[in-house]
Amino acid sequence: MTPHWRETEWADGIEKFAERLRSGEDTALAATERALQRIATHDEQMQAFVHVAAEAALEQASRCDALLADGQDLGPLMGIPVGVKDLFAVDGMPTRAGSRLDVSHAIGPQGPFIDRLQAAGAVILGKCRTIEFAAGAQNVSHPTPWNPADPVRQRSPGGSSNGSAIAVAAGYCPLSIGSDTGGSVRAPASLCGLTGHKFTAGSVSLEGVFPLCARLDSPGIFTVNCRDAQLAYDCLNGGQGGADRVEVSLDTCRLGKPHDDFFRGLESEVAEAYTAALSRLAGAGAKIVSLDWPNRDEIALISQVFAGLIPAELTTTLGAELIAVEADQIDPVAMHRLGPGRIVADGDIGSLTVFLGRLVTDVQERMQDLAGLVYPTTPVTAPLVEDVLTPATAVSFTGQVLSLTRVANAYGLTACSIPLPQMQGKLPIGIDVAASAGGDRQCLGLACVIEAALAR
Repeated sequence: MTPHWRETEWADGIEKFAERLRSGEDTALAATERALQRIATHDEQMQAFVHVAAEAALEQASRCDALLADGQDLGPLMGIPVGVKDLFAVDGMPTRAGSRLDVSHAIGPQGPFIDRLQAAGAVILGKCRTIEFAAGAQNVSHPTPWNPADPVRQRSPGGSSNGSAIAVAAGYCPLSIGSDTGGSVRAPASLCGLTGHKFTAGSVSLEGVFPLCARLDSPGIFTVNCRDAQLAYDCLNGGQGGADRVEVSLDTCRLGKPHDDFFRGLESEVAEAYTAALSRLAGAGAKIVSLDWPNRDEIALISQVFAGLIPAELTTTLGAELIAVEADQIDPVAMHRLGPGRIVADGDIGSLTVFLGRLVTDVQERMQDLAGLVYPTTPVTAPLVEDVLTPATAVSFTGQVLSLTRVANAYGLTACSIPLPQMQGKLPIGIDVAASAGGDRQCLGLACVIEAALAR
């Protein structure tokens, strides 16, 4: 039987577990043991984890219980089992960036983000699978995690944070860590029916994280609902899970609907769900504003940024000599992304960087009168894995599934994908809520009220 988070205690959210933990009804050790048992039972099929640190996790959980017994409370994430994408260095665990190559020279020791996670009392279960180098949404020579959205036929969860998405979707843990350069958190969240929040790029140090593209990379989190994302973000950014929460009222919100050029290629089911969601949000009091951006020309320039900047920076990170020597060990999708990186001229990179800087500045002005943007997270629902397992189909799927999310990265925005209410037997569809750079708490507050309005 394919596991799902709705069938575990995490369906009640992080706060309910925190209450049970502090009342003595549950313990961090017992929760960690349950998580490890689920992994042992199901992960041969699900393929969420590439490294399980059972002994270290049990020791950390026991320390959490001892601290609580001694009156020391580290906050709402204390004792929570967590999965971490295999781009992040964690002391005592291997970091492979989803590759057969040794990429340790590009990562370094554990960095501040994981330090914060551990300081909050989270129990790291191990490392979650990633698309190789985080360069894409589907590999063909590495295992694909099983998307629980379909218990019968294997569907892709997208990527690149695919293992982190499945760790939550399968009910192993209520929180996992990913990274997002062009939609690598939000796209899997959409395809798996989860909440996925991309932090503002540059707001958190990425020391100790394998870099795909430093100008666009940002950490992100997966949870089962927006409230858990709000709580986790707060705890990882100096709060205590509520003190700095931003409350938003929909009837004062102006929500931007992107230009019609943005929506080319939507599956009919996705288009219908998005239109229905906008109607419900308008009915709840939000003002939906049709925008004249991004138009076709701007979308084309953003595509050039991703086609040029990412492979160029990844080639620099890995080293052209290593790529040449080990090419047969690299997944075809990653090699496809790397190909242009060895021929992009320095002048072209400079031009793309200048364009990106201007775009971020322009969008800051465009967003001044908007609470946020709302658009479908992915233009498609989760495809069958068998349909995206050749180099050509995997590359095509990557371009398609990240086509909408990457705009928020290029604009420098923070964004959160939330699942639309799901009909029985239908595949998940997400809606991406994007807010101004640095407005992560605003974005999450907006996502919470949109989630509530759509649920009604």
